[in-house]
Amino acid sequence: MASGPAQAQKPPIKIGLLAPVTGPLASPGAEMVNGFRLFWDQANLTAGGRKIEIVVGDTGCNPDQAMSQARRLVLQEKVNFLVGPLCGHEGPAVAQVSRETGIPVVMDSAGADNITKWERTPTVVRTAVSASQIAHPFGEYLYKELGLRNVTFIGQDYTFGQEVTLGAIKTFTDAGGKVARLIWNPIGTKDYGTTINSIPADSDGVAVMAVGADRIRLFEDWFNFGMDKKHKLYGMYWLQEDMLPQIDDRAVGLVSNSLHYVSGIDTPENKAFVDAYATKYKRLPSWFAESAYTAGLWVKTAVDKIDGDVENRDAFLKAVRSVQIKAPRGPLRLDEYDNPIQNVYISKVEKVKHPILGDTLVNKPIKTYEAVSQFWTWKPEEFLARGPYKR
Repeated sequence: MASGPAQAQKPPIKIGLLAPVTGPLASPGAEMVNGFRLFWDQANLTAGGRKIEIVVGDTGCNPDQAMSQARRLVLQEKVNFLVGPLCGHEGPAVAQVSRETGIPVVMDSAGADNITKWERTPTVVRTAVSASQIAHPFGEYLYKELGLRNVTFIGQDYTFGQEVTLGAIKTFTDAGGKVARLIWNPIGTKDYGTTINSIPADSDGVAVMAVGADRIRLFEDWFNFGMDKKHKLYGMYWLQEDMLPQIDDRAVGLVSNSLHYVSGIDTPENKAFVDAYATKYKRLPSWFAESAYTAGLWVKTAVDKIDGDVENRDAFLKAVRSVQIKAPRGPLRLDEYDNPIQNVYISKVEKVKHPILGDTLVNKPIKTYEAVSQFWTWKPEEFLARGPYKR
């Protein structure tokens, strides 16, 4: 009979949100925080009959900093579980903290393949994406849909960048394509002139993977060097919504991304999300915003299912693993390795007149690969036996 008052007296659920508020990926980090807060504002900061508190830890897109912030949130702030981090190479560091402390981690949006393949942690569940999951459809798209046969690949030289680039190369070459040249650039490359001037003349296409401010530098250098008159450029991971306001109409018509979310998805769920985000933040949401928003939806659905008893970590993790949700990006469920099965969208940049934002560049899907597994079309054991994508 005391369960009602006891439930009402339970303290707030504290969520530790790990995001790069500063550093080279501060722009996506802001999107992540905004998307997460938008969801919880809409949910009245309540789940399972308890109030929600969000404590942010700035990771700086640095694995050591991510680890120290995760430990701070767990040991000092006493959060009930962690959400994050954003950068792929931060994921293993945060998983290490989960192994040390037993704290549940809802991994969003770090995409390092290892997390849900070779180095799984029982207390870590990913609600975002595995890096090569978005890449495998793109390699096939280059060969089968675009008819390309000899492609130069430009990749960002860190864990996520390597796995995206090499995942696309795997399916492209398996289909029969050849790699004209593979060029790596570190995060923070200031000048892409050397890179784009080393593209072999006989390349019938150039596929690019770039993150952070590098995306804009590559865009500007591409046109400033007149490369648009020499080669076709295709984004496997490039022109996301957080940086579209920083470029111009030269982007219109470019294949921009192979991703599990773009803002131009035409569904009621996504329209409601995009309108709410645009109204609040005066910009379109990137996949980082949607992913964090969806992580919030996933968490609330699980917490509601266990009536707020997040102190029972096993019950919380079981609930996270068992729920299925309809997110702005589409239907989602976890595979047996704790990674979502989800749509992947090849997108193109268009200019539209948005009812809230006016004339705006937007990514719109031009091909949808439905219910894509992190193992693509291979059996899990076959994929795992090959080992990770590494340069």
